Amino acid sequence: MGMSISRQSYFLAVLWVLLCTGLFFCEARPAQAEETLIFGHILDDSTAHHRNMVWAAGEINRQLKGHYRLQVVPRGQLGATDAQVIEGFKAGTVQMAYLSFGHLKELYPPLSIGSGPFIFRDFAHWQTFRDSSIYRELVAGFEKKTGMKVLGLAYYGERHITTKSPLTGPGDLNGMAIRVPNIPIIVLTFRALGAKPVPLPFKETYQALKEGIVDAQENPFPAIKAMRFYEVTKFVNLTAHISDAQLVVMDGKRWNAIPPADQEILVKIFREASDRVTDDVRKEELQLAQDLPRLGAIIHPVDRRPMIELLRPFQGNGYFPWTEELYNRIQDLH
Repeated sequence: MGMSISRQSYFLAVLWVLLCTGLFFCEARPAQAEETLIFGHILDDSTAHHRNMVWAAGEINRQLKGHYRLQVVPRGQLGATDAQVIEGFKAGTVQMAYLSFGHLKELYPPLSIGSGPFIFRDFAHWQTFRDSSIYRELVAGFEKKTGMKVLGLAYYGERHITTKSPLTGPGDLNGMAIRVPNIPIIVLTFRALGAKPVPLPFKETYQALKEGIVDAQENPFPAIKAMRFYEVTKFVNLTAHISDAQLVVMDGKRWNAIPPADQEILVKIFREASDRVTDDVRKEELQLAQDLPRLGAIIHPVDRRPMIELLRPFQGNGYFPWTEELYNRIQDLH
């Protein structure tokens, strides 16, 4: 019996050595600590933009086994504008954000053409641009210049002008006080059209329209409905002057610290999340074209050609921060 115990002890000792030097370790490996990525944005938590980043958070937890946690912080809690949110990259208080093309005038001027006036003929043209080598080339330049990583492009919608009387042509815009967001490209657009753009906070726009401080405003359908702008400017003029979108960006230093295998998974998740935003916003646009009249809005088709022709000289004379060559390349996309 003594010999048997000794032999058993020997084999147990050998097994322990094998386990300790093989697949299992004598001391348990410390589990990878959960790393939090904070995604800040200015939009409401009822939007497709927020909803689909929350979806991305669930996918990150599922596919990366809880190694990362995406915390999505909406409603401008981490900055009142996209530009203010990404300031948090420097302090490390934010790692991810939406960044509107219109804010890129100073950061990387060529890519701001994505929010330029009458750059896109329609939604299909915008999609073609998103999937084009031109877009990839511009993103590469942006990443090199800013150090940020672009992980997706989320559609925001076609912007339309709401007024108290219908627009009959660009002449109606002369001298018109129109509320705009404090986004450089949009301010430049309405100055070129002869209007008087008045940058005001989004939440103050309804009252400014009601009191006559401004005569008009411009936004995509979802914002027009959410803020009930049709109550104080009932004509929704289908100008589609800008097909707006937002980059999904991450602080470059934080991105570079993530292992390549994890990066690959994150790229796929954020690309799908961005596509989900785009699909949801487009569906909502099409549905609201039917729903807004039932709420009292008057949908007013507009001949966009005179506005396009009025702005055509501005597309290559240095007024906007892109070249005529880039403008023409995008126009040639089919």
